[in-house]
Amino acid sequence: MIPAERSATLEGLRGYAAFLVFLVHAFGLLATRLYGVDVEKHAIPGDPDPARAALVFFFRSHYGVDLFFVLSGLLMGDLALRRWKGTPRFLWRRWLRIYPTYLASTALVVIAVWLWMGRLPSAQDVVANVFLLQGFFVLDVPALNPTSWSLTYEAVFYAIIPVVAVAAAGRVPSVRRAAPWLAAAFALLIAVPAMIPVPNAIYFAYFALFVPGIALGMLDEAERARLAAALPLAVVAAAWIAFTLAVKLRAFTNADAAYYAASGVASGLLVLKACDARGGLGRFLSSRPLLWLGRHSYSFFLIHYIVVHLWGAALLAWVPLGHPLAYSVFFLAGALAWSLVAAWLLFAATERFYFRASR
Repeated sequence: MIPAERSATLEGLRGYAAFLVFLVHAFGLLATRLYGVDVEKHAIPGDPDPARAALVFFFRSHYGVDLFFVLSGLLMGDLALRRWKGTPRFLWRRWLRIYPTYLASTALVVIAVWLWMGRLPSAQDVVANVFLLQGFFVLDVPALNPTSWSLTYEAVFYAIIPVVAVAAAGRVPSVRRAAPWLAAAFALLIAVPAMIPVPNAIYFAYFALFVPGIALGMLDEAERARLAAALPLAVVAAAWIAFTLAVKLRAFTNADAAYYAASGVASGLLVLKACDARGGLGRFLSSRPLLWLGRHSYSFFLIHYIVVHLWGAALLAWVPLGHPLAYSVFFLAGALAWSLVAAWLLFAATERFYFRASR
């Protein structure tokens, strides 16, 4: 069997998730710069300007991060239950996988902000970011690299995986028997943060999104493929479109408990269907552009934010905002192109050695 971490379709899904995060920052900057709107609160229905509505529509693609969490749950669950080689090895390899790239990208962002705006972070914020505390929004720690907040959740999840592996002791529990416990964990991880009377505590509910992935990781490759093939693509598409439209139209936001429940279902179904390598979705996710982006998705995820903002500022010297269509076209094309180049360079410097060592 092919380990889940080497699945071409899941690699392509990572590429799709990274592209969604790019849309958030590129279209958010464009909407703010051209229209000065509050992209978080702007009402799309009834907007008389279709261009402005379109920019806000594409900006609201924050759920790309949700897919990363579900994918991590699947991959780590599969690793803990089937290919466990000990806690020290696991923690070292996870550190080697995420920290060098995180450190390098954050240093680049800090240097760029210093040269561009003459602003340096405080020593306290640097220490907090070194220890990945910026994702705990209740602490009000600014993320030096704004996209890196999700790594806080990943790091805590990685710390829990050895406990899961030791508790399983090489035995893979039945998904059917574990379903009530998984459902209870999913519900509690949403309900408890929602009840904590502290600002931003609701964001702890992001931990719930690892649970659908763990459930999928409890299935072996053949079982996942069978379930994925039996799952109608129309059902997956309907769930994903309904969830994403609800986010874009602000039926709920990630400040609402309902968001996490809906995301867990929609993201879980999409990740499961991606395991059907022979289906239409699987073939699309295995296309070369998505595979390339999936392979470089971590570097792309961490470096694109500063590239988008630097390119947006530099472009003003050639294309003024008085020509919004021209500015938008050149901005989006250049932001994506330069982000891909930067991701390739960062990958070569900080990630390639890891994959070569793994092989």
